[in-house]
Amino acid sequence: MKIRRLPDSLVNKIAAGEVVERPASAVKELVENALDAGARTISVDLRDGGAALLRVTDDGHGITAEELPLALERHATSKLARDEDLDAIATLGFRGEALAAICAVSRFTVTSRARGAAEGLRLGGEGGAISQRLGVPGEPGTTVEIHDLFFNTPARLKFLKAPVTELSASLRTIAQLALAHPATQFRVTNGGRAVLTAPAAADLRQRIGALWGWETTERLLAVDRAEHGVRVAGWASPPDVTRGSRDDVVLIVNGRPVRDPALLQAVLAAYRPLLPRDRFPLVVLAVTLAPYDVDVNVHPTKAWVRFRQPRLVQEMLVAALHEALRRPGVVPSLGAAPTGPAAVAEALAPGAPPSEQAALFQEAPAPYTAARFGRVLGQVQETFIVATTDDEVFFLDQHVVHERVVFEQVRAQLDAQPLASQALLFPETLDLGPAARALLGRWRAPLERLGFAFEEFGADAVVLRAVPTLLKGDEPKRLVEAVLEELGDPKAGEPTLDRALAFVACRAAVKANTPLAPEEMERLVADLELTETPYFCPHGRPIVSHVVMRAAAARRGEPARIMRAAAARRGEPARIMRAAAARRGEPARIMRAAAARRGEPARVMRAAAARRGEPARIMRAAAARRARDESWRGYTSDDA
Repeated sequence: MKIRRLPDSLVNKIAAGEVVERPASAVKELVENALDAGARTISVDLRDGGAALLRVTDDGHGITAEELPLALERHATSKLARDEDLDAIATLGFRGEALAAICAVSRFTVTSRARGAAEGLRLGGEGGAISQRLGVPGEPGTTVEIHDLFFNTPARLKFLKAPVTELSASLRTIAQLALAHPATQFRVTNGGRAVLTAPAAADLRQRIGALWGWETTERLLAVDRAEHGVRVAGWASPPDVTRGSRDDVVLIVNGRPVRDPALLQAVLAAYRPLLPRDRFPLVVLAVTLAPYDVDVNVHPTKAWVRFRQPRLVQEMLVAALHEALRRPGVVPSLGAAPTGPAAVAEALAPGAPPSEQAALFQEAPAPYTAARFGRVLGQVQETFIVATTDDEVFFLDQHVVHERVVFEQVRAQLDAQPLASQALLFPETLDLGPAARALLGRWRAPLERLGFAFEEFGADAVVLRAVPTLLKGDEPKRLVEAVLEELGDPKAGEPTLDRALAFVACRAAVKANTPLAPEEMERLVADLELTETPYFCPHGRPIVSHVVMRAAAARRGEPARIMRAAAARRGEPARIMRAAAARRGEPARIMRAAAARRGEPARVMRAAAARRGEPARIMRAAAARRARDESWRGYTSDDA
């Protein structure tokens, strides 16, 4: 076959195949053009998710009538002038081929009026060929209207998803651009119905609240770290606020949302010891660095980028997230009706644990103080440790507390040497199926570092010769079955020491419904204070919930309750009763309480009867008391 030059129409269709994969791709390119034009308001109108109609309107600086036809040609742009400009790209678009590629596979209308121009220009056509040119009045800005996307490329049209799926992809793209540019207002409709509205926001947090909801936004943690010319700023969820997909992990590089796999892995690595399986955080992080330190010209849709120092950027992401995840703000609040420390103390199990309970810690007891969680009050339902400060009450799940402590203590030991093993007196033969043997082979290295010892026995069997000392009380075969079940999730990814260590820590930790001695609870809370991440266990479950006393009472407008709690701490129960009665308008109750303290039960009864409108009862009670008195006196006289 002879080599020939391809016609322009075919070249444009090939280019469109690289740049425009689906309606969401066209939405992305057109909205990026609007942002580059300095738009402060962008409207996107869709029909069938963008396949039937896609209209993007902006109030940017517009295009002059002389330049508008040139904008529809390939590699025509106002954003690059010299070769050196490619080394420091500061705009979202720069190649000058997106608009031409989109028009090549659609029926299009482009209308634009430059600021200061008397009128605008409208160009229309299909398949990249202009067939209409008309001067029109209009507001400054640009409107690009695309009908019947891929009408002349049936193969690409055939592979489009359902309209709902395409709409979802388009909205996800617009939402990411809206997060990257909070100062710009976005409005999106589909079939004439509003599906996304994001007013101009003062900062990123307000924009997140408009898109994700304020209930979620209030739980997010601020992230801000700058070092070595790289700044990482944004918001990230605590480990107990997660999603089932990566869609809400939004990474922005110099104002450009990217899907860089290395950056995504850095984010997940920061959360890895905390998240449950198959759960992902909500993250919006903006990475800002010098334009010449990042190359965005490495992917047709500019979705991936390349850094001059990729390791530095990844380490900055991990460090910034670790810093945020270790703040006290990650502690979840119970949201239940608060109660004072005195009331909590009354609910605690008063008795000491049974003598046969093995000690949780073997070393001699020592005094500990837990500044973060205050003093330990006791145990509730033999499952939760309750601690309190002057202003807060903390509920700590003893199992996940111990799990976190064991996890970090053992991980520190592993830096020096493998974990201690307990050799089995009688090695156990494990009859494993092919899948289980393959899984054990994948995880064998990290498991042996933790104290397991395996040995091949024939073609199909494996011998278990030792288990970690921490787990020597478990039945060996069931222990290995539990290991393989825990680590056998097909989505678990590559074997990691942390995943295996989390299993060992969970099995070794004290369980629920286990009574603990006061010294053990104090030691457990004190050890938790020393951990790097004291708020979540290695599997991502929250360790601590708390109630803020004064804030909860003030929200319900109960200043008297606050006063009563303060009085209770000072040992003034009578004052509490009087304050409560006065607040409910019951002076009689106050008088009765005072009479009771002075040893006047009769007066108390009469006051109660009077308050209930029972004068007859009062009179009968008084008569009965006089009769008893006379009878007693008569008995005494006769006896004398």
